[in-house]
Amino acid sequence: MPRKAPSKKISMKACKNCGALVPKESNVCPVCGSTNFSEDWEGIFIVLDQESEIAKELKFNKKGIFAIKVSGSYTIK
Repeated sequence: MPRKAPSKKISMKACKNCGALVPKESNVCPVCGSTNFSEDWEGIFIVLDQESEIAKELKFNKKGIFAIKVSGSYTIK
């Protein structure tokens, strides 16, 4: 029987405006400048090359780590 991998919550919060993940101590989003954050987020999307096909398709023009879903506001579509 396969074992489920242990889950470990990353100690970050997500910007409700753009989905960028930042350390909990941050007060301003380095991507969009927002100060509206949530600790209730799911999934991770890492942009290493903003010129990649997937980054262009998802309209990401900056490198960074982003949440796929942020409670109450942001979702990658």
